[in-house]
Amino acid sequence: MKKIILLFILLVFPLASAQNVFKSQKQIYLAEYYAHQKNDQKTLEYYLKAIKINPKVPISDVYLEAASISFKLKNNKTAKELLTQSITKQLAPLDFLKDFESLKPYKDSKEMKEVLAQYNDLENQYYRELKNPAAYMEIQNLIATDQLIRKEDKVFGKLSKETDSMNIIKLMELTKKYGWESRAWMLLWHHRGYTDDQKFVWDFFKPYLENEIKKDNVNKDFFVDFDEFDSSMNDFTNKTNKGSLYTLQTLGNINHNTTYFDIKNLDKRRKSVGLPPLYFEHFLYGSELPKDYQYNPENLLKDLENL
Repeated sequence: MKKIILLFILLVFPLASAQNVFKSQKQIYLAEYYAHQKNDQKTLEYYLKAIKINPKVPISDVYLEAASISFKLKNNKTAKELLTQSITKQLAPLDFLKDFESLKPYKDSKEMKEVLAQYNDLENQYYRELKNPAAYMEIQNLIATDQLIRKEDKVFGKLSKETDSMNIIKLMELTKKYGWESRAWMLLWHHRGYTDDQKFVWDFFKPYLENEIKKDNVNKDFFVDFDEFDSSMNDFTNKTNKGSLYTLQTLGNINHNTTYFDIKNLDKRRKSVGLPPLYFEHFLYGSELPKDYQYNPENLLKDLENL
């Protein structure tokens, strides 16, 4: 389970800080909407908008999905540019790029072969363009230590508290000096739960990150996992079952909730943290909607545009 969570974090959370994060995320939601509608031209248009607004888009998948659509539209030049940027801007792993499902039909294209052949040089370019290489390397070291003690359960039990404590203090120092580094999320996650012993952590990070959200340097949904975890813990402690606040699809849903708190206002809460209406999950993936959930599907595009 620990390895699965780590893999999820490494794939989902980018390696460097960014700007215009939520402005870019809105374009990605619209791209996903048009992709589901099989409108390739519109899908590519919104993916390219997302990338232009914020080259450090949330995940490298955006570059790769956009590249596959460019190939499909016979725009191989744009496809190659996107593949290149998936490495220089997001450091898409080599094997991940090779095995990306929607790119498999184009694996023998000249453009794909050329980018893969240049992978090492493009990887080096990513590191050369880092805004704060010192912060990046120090956080890499913190993450390496964090994961080393989690390889063996016996070592984890003995050293986790001390190591997590030292890591978070060092992370505070780095954040004060260089700003928030997105990959550090996994270090902060070990201090989830707004409890008394974690007060010193959240007295610093909560106002700091809330300010970064206001400046659009951090996505509006940053605290969703943490809030869901805290709510789940309260339910567990108090033997209540209030349900999830925003989504069931979160690491914070430790009670495996299948219901929502105050479902009539669910979409209002979701919008407040930058999440689209719950119906969007059903629209994209066919997920079952709660029986008490009400939504007019005709409003979806407008709601995505007005997030």
